[in-house]
Amino acid sequence: MQVLADVLTAANSWNIEQPLLTYIAPPELQAELRTGQLVAVPYSDRLVEGIVWNVWVEDQQIAGQWDTEQGQGQVLPLPYTEDEHSSDHGRGDPRGRPGNSRPPNDSLVNAHPIDLRPISTILDLEPALLPHQRALAEWMAEYYITPLAHVALMMLPPGLMQRSKVVLHLIKNEDVTTNSARDQPALTRPHALFGLLLAEGELDIARLKEMLGPKLAKEIIEEALASGVIEREATLHAARTHTRHKRIVRLIAQKGTLEAWQQQMKAQLQQYLPEPGSIPVAADNVRRRPQKNLPDPWAIPGSSDAFTLTPQNRRGLLAQRRLAAIDLLQHERAGSSTGSYWTTGTLCKASGLSPTQLKKLVHENIIAIEEIEVQRDPLLGRVIPATTPLPLTPDQQKALAAILRGYEHAVQGQASSPSDHGRGDPRGRPVNARPINRPPVNARPDIGIPHPDDGEHKIPILLHGITGSGKTEVYLQALAALLAQGKRGIVLVPEIALTAQAIFRFAGRFPKRVAIIHSALTDGERYDEWRRIRAGEVDVVIGSRSALFSPLPDLGIIILDEEHEPAYKQDERRPTYHARDAAIILAQILHIPVVLGSATPSIESFLHIERGEYQLVELHNRIGASLPPVEVIDLRDELHAGNTSILSRRLQSELEQVLNRGQQAILYLNRRGAASCVLCRECGFVAMCDRCDIPLTYHSTERLLLCHYCNGQSRVLHFCPQCNSPGIRYFGLGTEKVEDTIARHFPSARLLRWDRDTARHRRTHEQLLDRFANREADILVGTQMIAKGLDLPGVTLVGVISADIALMLPDFSASERAFTLLTQVAGRAGRGEETGKVILQTFNPQHFCIEAASRHDYHEFYAAEIEARRRYGYPPFRQFVKFTYSHENRHRAQNEALLLRETLDQWIDRLGLVQTDIVGPAPAVMERIRGKYRWQMIARGPDLHPLLLVIDTPSGWEVDIDPVSTM
Repeated sequence: MQVLADVLTAANSWNIEQPLLTYIAPPELQAELRTGQLVAVPYSDRLVEGIVWNVWVEDQQIAGQWDTEQGQGQVLPLPYTEDEHSSDHGRGDPRGRPGNSRPPNDSLVNAHPIDLRPISTILDLEPALLPHQRALAEWMAEYYITPLAHVALMMLPPGLMQRSKVVLHLIKNEDVTTNSARDQPALTRPHALFGLLLAEGELDIARLKEMLGPKLAKEIIEEALASGVIEREATLHAARTHTRHKRIVRLIAQKGTLEAWQQQMKAQLQQYLPEPGSIPVAADNVRRRPQKNLPDPWAIPGSSDAFTLTPQNRRGLLAQRRLAAIDLLQHERAGSSTGSYWTTGTLCKASGLSPTQLKKLVHENIIAIEEIEVQRDPLLGRVIPATTPLPLTPDQQKALAAILRGYEHAVQGQASSPSDHGRGDPRGRPVNARPINRPPVNARPDIGIPHPDDGEHKIPILLHGITGSGKTEVYLQALAALLAQGKRGIVLVPEIALTAQAIFRFAGRFPKRVAIIHSALTDGERYDEWRRIRAGEVDVVIGSRSALFSPLPDLGIIILDEEHEPAYKQDERRPTYHARDAAIILAQILHIPVVLGSATPSIESFLHIERGEYQLVELHNRIGASLPPVEVIDLRDELHAGNTSILSRRLQSELEQVLNRGQQAILYLNRRGAASCVLCRECGFVAMCDRCDIPLTYHSTERLLLCHYCNGQSRVLHFCPQCNSPGIRYFGLGTEKVEDTIARHFPSARLLRWDRDTARHRRTHEQLLDRFANREADILVGTQMIAKGLDLPGVTLVGVISADIALMLPDFSASERAFTLLTQVAGRAGRGEETGKVILQTFNPQHFCIEAASRHDYHEFYAAEIEARRRYGYPPFRQFVKFTYSHENRHRAQNEALLLRETLDQWIDRLGLVQTDIVGPAPAVMERIRGKYRWQMIARGPDLHPLLLVIDTPSGWEVDIDPVSTM
């Protein structure tokens, strides 16, 4: 009987059909081996890190007679299985084998297990991936056509995996080394390597290749290995992220011993320093020669400049510093029980002792120096006041009851309904539009969405509440109810700007039980938070889309706030997943509710409501207030009246009234900078980025021209570089120009600007939010960062400087994004005791997005938008896949795009996909970005997975499945 393990490694990620490699578990590792652990395994001549995906027991007598239909392998009984639900997570094998019979690697058929290589070691006894995470990774790898290893590694904190390396070192047997070196005197190059190894101990082969070049390094290595003096060894680099430790000082002397010691030090102090404290307490090892004509800091007051400390004085000074160090430690012991400590460095600096002098206290058994692990806490130093549950309105009570009923129903259905995470399409396409080998979304069994006949208990739950209706309080009380049952929850917010306010709300309700995960944390902070989550030390995880992959045990609910946000979609690298879809699948794997909250739900989500596949819960009214009225200002009338300012007369009047009343206002414009175009009026020259086909934007604060795509910078132009004319003018609009205009019109107003230029660090978001919430500013000017989810009770006026910027973009989702932003930013007004008002400036007041947003009417907008998408075959009625090729050469990019188009057309004909077509290729809207030309194609069809599975896109192509934008 052999214990076998299927291991997932990044080194084998090229093999999409068979991503797992099978290894033997040595007897000494079998008792500790678990699925999900990180292990080191041999791969070719290297040692690589991998994740244990499955563990098997294989009978040696029948190992060579594997039957893929019946299956001779079996799931290993305890202690090798994770839990009672592991069989559910074992379905959907990417290699297409039956769920209850996973053999070892297919290449091992008819092979004896003795040919398998053993696992080298277990790197971490605690599993890095839980069963539901591995199940989700399998679904994502299959749906987004991405190697399973890429998906699994994305779920781990950055820097955790160890890179492989092969090193050379001398054979430790001295006789072999001496004899081999003597027998082969002519091997001059190996002898040089021999000397290098004597000096350094070992040498990385990769480093040797960098030094000598691959060809010469290979020759030398072969000669050296043949000499018998040197051997190669496969090993792993140390992980880039690891636990952080500090050396701290503890006071260990008992009371009586310590008092006697202190009396002795005081006696020395009185004997050798008649005037205690007259000599500065500074470390001897940091003394510097005083500058000329300056008093000597070591001089005793009243003495001559040439005074020098005597040995007796130094003994007294040492006693003084030793007493100071002990006094600091005693104050820590008496006054702090919160885990504060003195490190060796800080104590030496505060007391004046040197490290050597501090060690003498250790030898005297007065103190002890210990090494402790230090938690890198993102919330360190923040004071978060505790909060208590608020009374719920009737609508909130209904919403909370629906969520809790959904949890109970999911738990009851867990045993009766099959769980197959490999099924279903969360995108809302028609019944005949589904991923390959998956049933339609409303078939039974499906991805966990009950059939409409099952009544009101449907998963997911769409919480559609207007802005300010109290969705967050429903989230908090739903979490509290499930936490009381021993469950935990994940809360997703779309952007880091919203994380700060969410942290205060959830950490205030669940103190010391909240972890934070988002990309702005340092690698060390993410690693420590990940370890806390994995150990079960927290109950709630809050973060952006990557927080969904946290190894949170006993997960009972997933909440996506602002579920409509495009920020939940990852499109810059594979897998191009959408966190909303992944959350739905994860909830179905675990049979738990997922709550999608929004004031402006996505078109896909509301289509699920129409089909009866989601449960709709609505919050119709604001808490203690009403929605602010929206006044639409036609900027064409302003121009006819002679007003050329970016502020309409009505907006200027309302701003003046707000400032007079001591209230706050928000001015929204989704464009940074002071001028979006730098133009010569004589010859028409436009300042463009050298690496992008984008006009440079003038930033008045830094006084430079900046590209918003590659961050390229250029000096401000005073003369045209093309015709040498002084007719350079700055046109366009940005947040900096709005700020300058407001400062001229209202010089006494306190202004604050919140955009990417002013908030480049995660702490800056929090500082700007705190300043405005604390009434340190009267007017906040910002981009879309201020339009989402912020609760600012002092704001009574919201002004939209230009509602037209996002309306006319060549994108199928442009109208949805425009309506969402306008409705969300309008919802920031009137959330406190005072009533609010919204001024919306536009050149297109008749546009249906503007009209619907002015009435806060989502249903009106949805009816018009869903009809347009149905008419033109846009998502969610057809699936889109965006192909983008980038290259420094424009003709190369065009040729590659034409070649792929030809390949796609051939496969479409061969597969008989009559409802599938290709749009393009054509240059992207922004053709050149960061020095690379981009060509794009859009594949459209009811289900594009049969096509994606057969094509092999060459390097340089980006494939975005279900894009949220076609630009």
